[in-house]
Amino acid sequence: MSSPHVKGSYPISYTFRDADLSLEIGYGDQTLMRWPFSSWRIVETRPPKIRRVMAWDFIRRRPTHIVPIVAGDVQWLNSSVLRVTLRSARHLALTLTLTTIEPWHTVIEVQTEYPDALLEIVWQTPAAESWKGFGEHTHSIHPPARFDSWVEEGPVGLGRWSRWLKFLPFVPFPKGPYASYASVPLWLSSAGYSAWFESTEMIRWHLQSTWRRAQIWSHQTTLHVVAGKDPEQVMTRQFAVLQRPPQPPAWIFAPWNDSVQGQAEAQALSRFLRNKRIPSSAIWIEDWMGSQQNARRFWMRPLTHQPDQSLYPNFPALSHQLHSTGFKMLGYFCPEVTEGTPLYQQALKDHMLVQDASGLPVRIPILGIAHGELDLTHPNAQSWISTHLFEPARQLGFDGWMADFGEYLPVNAIMADKTTGWHTHNRYPLLWQQINRTFWDNARPSGDYTFFVRSAWVGTHRLAPVMWGGDSDTDFEEADGLPTVIPQVLSAQVAGFFYWATDIAGYMTFGLTKPSGRLLYWRWLQLAALLPVMRTHHGTARPRNWHFTKDEETLEVYTRYTRLHTALYPYFHHLAVQATQVGLPLVRPMYMVFPTDPVSWTLDQQFMLGSDLLVIPVTKRSSKQHRLYFPTGSWRCWWTNTIYTGPQWISAAIPDDRLPLYVRLGATLPLMEGVEIADEVMEGIVDSFIPIGQGPGTDLPHALEYLTLYMSCGDDPTTGEWALPSGGTLVWQYQPRAGSLCPMDDSIAMPVYATHLPKGTHSAVKVRLNPGSRCQFAAFEGAVVLSLHGAVTPLTCIVRLWHDKKGDSRDGYSA
Repeated sequence: MSSPHVKGSYPISYTFRDADLSLEIGYGDQTLMRWPFSSWRIVETRPPKIRRVMAWDFIRRRPTHIVPIVAGDVQWLNSSVLRVTLRSARHLALTLTLTTIEPWHTVIEVQTEYPDALLEIVWQTPAAESWKGFGEHTHSIHPPARFDSWVEEGPVGLGRWSRWLKFLPFVPFPKGPYASYASVPLWLSSAGYSAWFESTEMIRWHLQSTWRRAQIWSHQTTLHVVAGKDPEQVMTRQFAVLQRPPQPPAWIFAPWNDSVQGQAEAQALSRFLRNKRIPSSAIWIEDWMGSQQNARRFWMRPLTHQPDQSLYPNFPALSHQLHSTGFKMLGYFCPEVTEGTPLYQQALKDHMLVQDASGLPVRIPILGIAHGELDLTHPNAQSWISTHLFEPARQLGFDGWMADFGEYLPVNAIMADKTTGWHTHNRYPLLWQQINRTFWDNARPSGDYTFFVRSAWVGTHRLAPVMWGGDSDTDFEEADGLPTVIPQVLSAQVAGFFYWATDIAGYMTFGLTKPSGRLLYWRWLQLAALLPVMRTHHGTARPRNWHFTKDEETLEVYTRYTRLHTALYPYFHHLAVQATQVGLPLVRPMYMVFPTDPVSWTLDQQFMLGSDLLVIPVTKRSSKQHRLYFPTGSWRCWWTNTIYTGPQWISAAIPDDRLPLYVRLGATLPLMEGVEIADEVMEGIVDSFIPIGQGPGTDLPHALEYLTLYMSCGDDPTTGEWALPSGGTLVWQYQPRAGSLCPMDDSIAMPVYATHLPKGTHSAVKVRLNPGSRCQFAAFEGAVVLSLHGAVTPLTCIVRLWHDKKGDSRDGYSA
């Protein structure tokens, strides 16, 4: 039986086949998914068995009875609601209610009559169909794969032993590659849809090439399916339903620097950064509540959530110095409180700690120290945490913090709202993030704050301004080192975690993992510079880890890439506006920009920043034969001006200090070159995105009076627009063969500081635009037209022109 015509001519369609008891969901001429109901099952089980290994739960449920599906029928309840009834040999087994919300959005409610049973849903899929996302994962998920939608610590590598033991099921340690802080039941399919479950219970996945199974640990669930003609349209529609992430403050797009071990260290770091003209807008003080360090290791305990007066005797003075020199001050919080501390005793007195079935506070061991867990379902949780944790920190001058953890709630917990750990474990990150968000929205309605998280569930993108990838190992290993970062950021984008960061050079140095070295630091730094949020971290082996001040070469490389990251701010800003208005990520998987290229669906070690920058970082120790894939089009090397055409693969030796970075030919790229320090000479750098009240450096408010466009002028006309950080929109157009116009001004030199900027421009023009004005000037054999709309202040534009003619492309690689 095929679905009848539905009122409104909905493209989403349903086709039920009695012969093989299956349902197909289609969109136009696309088949989105096929459900063979004879493979679905209702599973009754014994109570789960749980084995806790350090920070991970190993959970098993043995089936006692399996109810197969043997028959079914369908009924249209109205023009947009379809009811599917499935039966076992004797009883009604399952009911599906499919409701078309929009022509491209359907909601499917699944419920069984067995209240203590689990649901097993099976998809039949073409072998070539790719599923992407599932939250944030250090390894791309390809069939065959087994994993859980269950938030927990990510995997840990075993140093160089990881590569020899990688085929064992416990490597990476202890559950293989797919344990994750943010294992979210949301995915995007190459068949033309995305889907997500509303359930917060565990979901156990088993993916094979031609069938995919989800075992939902509940007797009911709701699945959303959103369809579109390509991944960009699917993502746009997905976030129209899930809501788009709010736009963060501008200063999060400048580099952040970490500082620990005392007030003097933070003050010295801030002076060093400004004196060396190294861009930074935030100092992150993780250990404001105390830390310890010896010759080998740094650790931050106990978790008192109170300032350590011995390390930081005068927080108001520190806050004043940082804020006056253009830094925000960031701290640290988590929902765990060390046993025996004054805050723990207060929480115990106020019944704010999670309890077990016997009424005692649960104990959370972290690095051998016992902690209590704050009960975020308590009706007073928001006010209690705001009063005892957040507000005192805000009064000290903090502008945000790492909102750590969120994945440690034990399954035997009995919460204040009468739910158990089974039902609240995956919901706990959302509760923690909502409390953080509500506090800051009330404290600073302007949005001038941030907090950053590692654990997540569906909906985190609406709550947490920034996400980081958690505790990566300080090595080049594929288990949990640098090669896992790009798979993390690519999978995270599907779930809406658009403002994403990594710990430069990693964090964890335990067991067989060695401290970070110079080459690792350089390579990780290069990758981080092209992410929306760029931040350093000292790591657990701080005394032995590499750092940007270790030698002069590293300092030069670090300075160059922080300046590159900062120069990209107008581009980041425009992409952030797109994210807020449309729902597209800033970092884009290759398949999102090139969906018809089969190779793009296989790539997880390169990405697009927006649609015009191709980023192919080196993530392995050796770079003698680095593999680069150029998709369709022509691509200009940022550093050498060499042009390549795609689609093609290239193997090349990449210098240690070089990030393979390419600009799409025909693109116009908005960059920031600081302020004009002499007539038609730009300085080239911006030190902070926060006003600098004293000391050296240029801040964002002054730099926003200028914008530099790097424009490709070739044989084809191009046009576009950029949302400006200063407000309004700049519309640009290049028209070749435009006739005779006034000649270009060749006297505008590159900025004083330019080692981080693109190479190879042939000429430059300086124009002054008033709000609502328009200007036109010659560009080789053509003309450029600029117009400023919706702005309230004038804008000075430096337009740097590449002269591109057909036949310029090369197949070789020039380092």
